[in-house]
Amino acid sequence: MIPRNAGLTQFAAAVFRCFASYAMSVILLTLLLVLVFIGTIEQVRIGLYPAQQRYFESFIAVFPLFGSIPLPLPGGYLLITLIFINILCGALIRAPKHLRRPGLLIAHTGVLLLGVWGFVTFHYSLTGYVDLEEGESASTFKDYLDWELRITELGNPGTPARQYVVHHRDFDSARPEKPISLEHPQLPFSVTIYRWLPNAAPVPDSGPDSVDGVTLVPCPAAAEPSGNLPGLILSAANAAPEKGLVWAGQRAPLVLTAGERQYRLDLAPREWPLPFSIKLLKFRHETHPGTAMPSHFSSRVEVREGDATREVEIRMNEPLRHRNHTLYQASWGPQNAEPGAQLYSVLSVSRNPAGEWALYASLIITAGLLIHYGQVFRDFLRKSSGKRSI
Repeated sequence: MIPRNAGLTQFAAAVFRCFASYAMSVILLTLLLVLVFIGTIEQVRIGLYPAQQRYFESFIAVFPLFGSIPLPLPGGYLLITLIFINILCGALIRAPKHLRRPGLLIAHTGVLLLGVWGFVTFHYSLTGYVDLEEGESASTFKDYLDWELRITELGNPGTPARQYVVHHRDFDSARPEKPISLEHPQLPFSVTIYRWLPNAAPVPDSGPDSVDGVTLVPCPAAAEPSGNLPGLILSAANAAPEKGLVWAGQRAPLVLTAGERQYRLDLAPREWPLPFSIKLLKFRHETHPGTAMPSHFSSRVEVREGDATREVEIRMNEPLRHRNHTLYQASWGPQNAEPGAQLYSVLSVSRNPAGEWALYASLIITAGLLIHYGQVFRDFLRKSSGKRSI
């Protein structure tokens, strides 16, 4: 008599054999090779960060073949997940375990740890930047992607100002046909957002969205996320002016007056705390003779944590690593500065709870491969000398 769940068991066994097979490994690695090639080519056309999001951080990627034919491809996130399952099923569960040949088992364990590191890094790491002029210090870093609408009450200079912060994800779906209202019990007015623009620019206009003859229009996403300047169009109830524009690139903020109180509205990158402070002591910037191409730029910084301080040189490809934070020399500004002008240094900051896991995984993989190929080489020498391998 055939058990009721026999068909389900056979199906599950067939799925397991499929995911654990060498054929699945070859298919997935081939697709990953194609995706890496296309994603690398696309970096030239659309920029590094958009290509990274579209091809390597997605489940499904669409490549414009010949510029117009949409070609769907499995994204990097999906492929890495399937490769992780393939190694887990095939190399660790299904494969026979020989204590005489532990090298491959150790190496595949390291590959799985590398996959876990990628998952934790993608979902739980934070990336941002710090821009400093010589002599300046910072104990926070700014997020590349997250923006905040900050409503700050303007009071007496000697008293701390109250500030109300709204994350942009709370209103980034605002549209003229579906506005989003923001209220707070301690604010004497409410704000209604009619449009959120991830990257915008002000232009002269006299349409319904204009304020004092100016409006905000959408712009294509910048090649690097730090180049985006978002903006929003809003109206205020029980405050003046009744309509306003808030743009990340504006020099003067929007100020609302409600009764006898005034409030400043700004768009600013979200800030995250550092477990230490960093001070820029000296920024060095050199270019190739006769060109504007950088040949070397570096930052001499002072890292202070409590009463302890130390000086570190951050160079290109030589980051500072400290307490799960990595600071890279990313850029400088202003880009159009005249010779001899004061420059500021831009340090890219990454906070990753799995920061050293990739190193440990690489060491495990290396140890496993050395053990395996060491045994293979030993057996080869024994056979060559006419001795039987044990």
